[in-house]
Amino acid sequence: MDGVMHRILIVDDDPDLRQLVELHLRSEGFDVATAATAAAAIAATSEKPPATVILDLMLPDRSGKEVLAELHERYPSLPILILTALRDVSDAVECMRLGASDYLQKPFDRTRLVTSVKNAVTQGALRQRVENLATELRRREGFATIIGTSTSIRSAVHLLGRAATSDVTVLLEGESGTGKEVAARAIHAESVRHDGPFIAVNCGAIPEGLIESELFGHERGSFTGATSARRGSFEQSDGGTIFLDEIGELRSDLQVRLLRVLQERAVQPVGSTASRPIDVRVIAATNRDLRDEVAAGRFREDLFYRLAVFPVRLPALCERGSDILLLANYFVERYAKRNRKSIQSFSPEAQRALERYRWPGNVRELENVIERAIILEDDSRISLASLPPEVSAALAGNGIGIGSSSSAAAQDGTPQREAIVPLEEEERRIIRRALELSNWNIQEASRRLRIGRATIYRKIERYGLNRPAHALA
Repeated sequence: MDGVMHRILIVDDDPDLRQLVELHLRSEGFDVATAATAAAAIAATSEKPPATVILDLMLPDRSGKEVLAELHERYPSLPILILTALRDVSDAVECMRLGASDYLQKPFDRTRLVTSVKNAVTQGALRQRVENLATELRRREGFATIIGTSTSIRSAVHLLGRAATSDVTVLLEGESGTGKEVAARAIHAESVRHDGPFIAVNCGAIPEGLIESELFGHERGSFTGATSARRGSFEQSDGGTIFLDEIGELRSDLQVRLLRVLQERAVQPVGSTASRPIDVRVIAATNRDLRDEVAAGRFREDLFYRLAVFPVRLPALCERGSDILLLANYFVERYAKRNRKSIQSFSPEAQRALERYRWPGNVRELENVIERAIILEDDSRISLASLPPEVSAALAGNGIGIGSSSSAAAQDGTPQREAIVPLEEEERRIIRRALELSNWNIQEASRRLRIGRATIYRKIERYGLNRPAHALA
């Protein structure tokens, strides 16, 4: 067929029939094994399944249906052809419903046998290919996507793995850019829901007037502009996982509605009087400390405990030690290939700068820095000059990042005196850096700096900070 000798297992207690089928299939280039009992058939498939099984329904020790069920459970993509006498056709049809690929009615002719076996082998190969692709896709989206060997990230991944084995509600905590959505996707990919949808909703990015409809859906005519009914994110996630990012941004009335959804496992669209049952796994994420938000009265305590059944904190990049260079090299490989460049490493100075910088924007900032450096660099390795000023300044102990502190040290580890800069200059640098990391999204910058948006606008005007042309408005 394709140059490969496919192994066929014949399971029948009639030695003459086994010999006849074996002769026909060997003449077509198949490798053939035989078994006279159910026990022998199970043993013959225990280490490696054949390309196809030809299975008689009447066996001396067990029924063919039982063998079919066991093999199908072990190897879902294994094609199984049922051998049946004329009186057993109804049983053969039932076997088809149980997972058999086809059936051969005794007595059968050679052409029908060979055609059925060839079709089954082709079908099995296609099933296996699809299964392998699905497994590879889950691997790419699963915990293998979380790169790092540090104790802090491995501990987090261990907890994520435990969460993936159940339907428990997970709360992912950590600074912006630590990879909370990557973690949520990994939990979904490694869970029994991996074939279901994964719907991500950023509760802080949807306009206030649309968030209710986005989450819960709406009926036609329920508000101005609702020209047709719409399924919300919860209904779209049915059978899968919904990821509620920046859950701390959800306003108080929607917190009440979300609590009801979690309690009742049902959703009521805007404008509807009826609730619709949903089967959804919930993963929420926040860069705020929701315990502080509860204490301040900005987040409902009962909702917090509904979400924080299984909290997992993702560590900041500055806590992950050697993972910085591991991730940096991973991003070099990705973006060098994407930009058709042969860059493979870093200069010693660039490497030390990456290690010393505090990375306030975490993994997301590191990824952006490497992508920019790949575009700027013309050599075979990334130099210090291709890194942003605040990162390269870390080599001198000045690139400590927004809202972080550092004690500068010489390369031999001896303490150095930290440079003192005017307060206005430091404030200007922090404001500018927050805006850059937020892509000039004022709401995001104000949230990260924990100051009001009006203050951000005043500082922009005071320090003459200009939005780059490529930044979002």
